[in-house]
Amino acid sequence: MSQQKFGVLGWPVTHSVSPQMQGAGFDWLGIDASYKLLPLDPGEFENGIRQLVADDFRGWNITVPHKAAMLPLLDEIDPPARLAQSVNTVLNDNGKLYGWSTDGYGLERSIREAFGVPAAGAHILFWGTGGAARATACHYAAAGAAQITLINRTQARAEALAEVLRSSQTEASIQVIDRADNHAVRTALSAAGVVVQSSSMGLKPEDPSAIPLEVLPENGRLLDMIYRPTPLLLAARERGWETADGKEMLLYQGVRSFELWTQREAPVAAMRAALYAALG
Repeated sequence: MSQQKFGVLGWPVTHSVSPQMQGAGFDWLGIDASYKLLPLDPGEFENGIRQLVADDFRGWNITVPHKAAMLPLLDEIDPPARLAQSVNTVLNDNGKLYGWSTDGYGLERSIREAFGVPAAGAHILFWGTGGAARATACHYAAAGAAQITLINRTQARAEALAEVLRSSQTEASIQVIDRADNHAVRTALSAAGVVVQSSSMGLKPEDPSAIPLEVLPENGRLLDMIYRPTPLLLAARERGWETADGKEMLLYQGVRSFELWTQREAPVAAMRAALYAALG
């Protein structure tokens, strides 16, 4: 049997540590497979996917800016991924393409392990409503969350995501808070079971706290999707919050992709060790 081929598509994609993480999984289980960085210009996206199929790639991950562009090229799409209009994992089964978003699984698993909070019945507050929040909020809406609260710099964008979530016939109560209303924001942060910081604020070392410190209450649970301690994470910790960064979310979205491709239980410890080493 010839070597199975996998990779990650993005533009750019050189920053991705998925090859180290997925490669460790294949090595641990003795699976003969390669996993490559696959830079793909958005203008060449459709041709690039055809070429992957022609080259017998078994599967691939997708990162920015291609997560929505993949949808029209799929034969079958997992319902939460269709709702979010975001796919990050594709399986090629003899030319038939299946798509999923594993970001929500990654967030759910990391929240459960960090804080002991299951998705069913959870009250999750998303600070930022871009692509990462969209994919993960749609997952929580489908997974039985009791309440999803959205706060975003641009109110209209939060309202648009709220409408998407409500259209899914979720049981969850969907709430949008005006970011300019400090009292309402502080009350919402206090009430949430878990606060998820899903904006890009904190990626640069000089960035301020994503959530203004004047509205950050004492105590709570915070997961910041950024992979290293941010000003917000450190400030929250000082105020008695339980905190987690985004590394375990990154791990578990990759674990889920691995299992969808291989139909094997992923060697989580080996993949975690490789991921943490790659992130330094």
